[in-house]
Amino acid sequence: MDLFTFDPRFGVLICRSCAYAVPPSYLVSHITKRHGHDACRAAGLDPVHTRPRKSATKLAQRLKARYNILDPTAVTIPTPAPTDPPLPDLELYRGYQCTRCPLTLSKTKKAQQCLQQHFNSHRLLPRKRGRPGKVADIPAEDEGPMFSEVFCQRFFVSGAQSSFFSVHLPSSVEKQATARPERRNADLLRALVAEQLDVETREREAKEHTYSSQTSRTEVSPWLEMTRWPRYFNGLNMAEVAPLAYKANPITEPYLTALSESFDRIIEQAHQSIREDKVSVFDQAKISSFITGRSTKQERMLMVKLQKSTFRAYKDLWKRLLCFVYRTSRPDHPSSLPHKFTRAQLFHLDRVVSLVEELLALGR
Repeated sequence: MDLFTFDPRFGVLICRSCAYAVPPSYLVSHITKRHGHDACRAAGLDPVHTRPRKSATKLAQRLKARYNILDPTAVTIPTPAPTDPPLPDLELYRGYQCTRCPLTLSKTKKAQQCLQQHFNSHRLLPRKRGRPGKVADIPAEDEGPMFSEVFCQRFFVSGAQSSFFSVHLPSSVEKQATARPERRNADLLRALVAEQLDVETREREAKEHTYSSQTSRTEVSPWLEMTRWPRYFNGLNMAEVAPLAYKANPITEPYLTALSESFDRIIEQAHQSIREDKVSVFDQAKISSFITGRSTKQERMLMVKLQKSTFRAYKDLWKRLLCFVYRTSRPDHPSSLPHKFTRAQLFHLDRVVSLVEELLALGR
């Protein structure tokens, strides 16, 4: 019957109108629910006055006797190789495939998140649950894309062995559409629309990773205006810039780790001195008046009565800024950022590194 086609390479019976394979145990119910009238007509009966169940059972028995249909709950169904073209009678999907194993998912909202969680099982250093730690260096084996975009298909829509497998789409979309003449226009239109949507998605993702100082003109922050960070980051790819401000890696950056710890000790000592009134109010006002143009009436004391979480957040921010300055001053760092160090600044940074070396040598 033209309603079904049997693929002897994989032992599956594919419903042409539904574009998926039907297991032998569900064949009767599938024909009854979806193609009952066709089964009655094939048996020479009037579908208006005949119950489709009986005709569907006869048709299913005839198909089972004619073809060696494999049961996915009992045997392993072979799948095409990733280099094989799509099967013409199965629906073609766009999806994602893990770069480390054959796991493939159709392109849905949760597919990327699922593959990111799955990729953790392939890492040499699996990441723990919760907010990921911002470590500058990641093992090379754990880097790289977690998944790639592919075309995929599947035999069964549910139940055993209903996973997707990747296929190689021919260079011409017309070739795939020609394989199913009755669905040529629909396949071609879907492929072109999906391709255009992918292009727009990639452009939108690229814009999301590129910082623009024009995106938040309605919410001007005085601190950002004063520090000019929006102007500094304008046009930069934040995915490349952000790792420069990650916390120091104790394994690969011992000098920077020791410098961050020294910064902690200095801040703690200064905080304690102010809390114990070892610094006069006049000195506090002088320290707090770093903003140019501030009048004496606007001077105020240093804010030291903070919550522990706020105090810790401030320290972490300054330590990350310190890491950013240190990493961008290294000779091996690419000069793509819009700032340059003066000779005096580089001299003092080198002096700091020398002092850190002496500090580490004393601790050994």
